[in-house]
Amino acid sequence: MTISKDYKKIFSKYWGYAGQDTPMCWSCHRDFAVDLHHLKARGMGGSPKNTLNTIENLMPLCRPCHLKAEYSKSFNEELKNRMKNKIQERLFEEQENGL
Repeated sequence: MTISKDYKKIFSKYWGYAGQDTPMCWSCHRDFAVDLHHLKARGMGGSPKNTLNTIENLMPLCRPCHLKAEYSKSFNEELKNRMKNKIQERLFEEQENGL
């Protein structure tokens, strides 16, 4: 598990985005993601030792989806499950390709 203050670099490196790339929202797939949402909230002032800045906890969202995730626990839980599945798919593909 990679932990760092710069969660944007963690996300970009793991998913293969260049610095200037802006992914589409991983929730609605209609708008550009302007935020990296922490699926488990960092709380006020951030998390101790940046322990919540991990791949498993970062999802790119457009502003409307980010606001919805912040205010709807059920929607946020749905996003957590989507992220788990996305990471499992990636790990499976890496095993299949011998990476």
